[in-house]
Amino acid sequence: MVFNVLTGNTDDHARNHAAFWNGANLSLTPAYDICPQARLGREANQAMLITDNDKRSKLETCRLSAPNFLINDRDARELIAYQIETITRLWPAICDEAEISTVDRTYLWRRQFLNDYAFEGYGDAV
Repeated sequence: MVFNVLTGNTDDHARNHAAFWNGANLSLTPAYDICPQARLGREANQAMLITDNDKRSKLETCRLSAPNFLINDRDARELIAYQIETITRLWPAICDEAEISTVDRTYLWRRQFLNDYAFEGYGDAV
């Protein structure tokens, strides 16, 4: 869910979450159907709820939902920080590999990817 928020993938729904079952353990499948969406305004919402009553595309919303996944606050913050750092560090290489133009890179960065709205209310802003 955090990755979807950070990448502007607001079309995040239950059919985009899956797990492998080997008869003893569950593990998440690799991410798929990631499609950053253009924003009409500054705010964005996920297609499905992140918490019991909130689907705002914000890191704070994700952090507050962490206990639902048996993740404590410290670990949630570490997971969020790791994803921010990874997206930031790998952005140029991924754009090169995908042959994304300089114009499109500039357009996507901080609009769909690491949009400021995602960081509102969260203490570890980029």
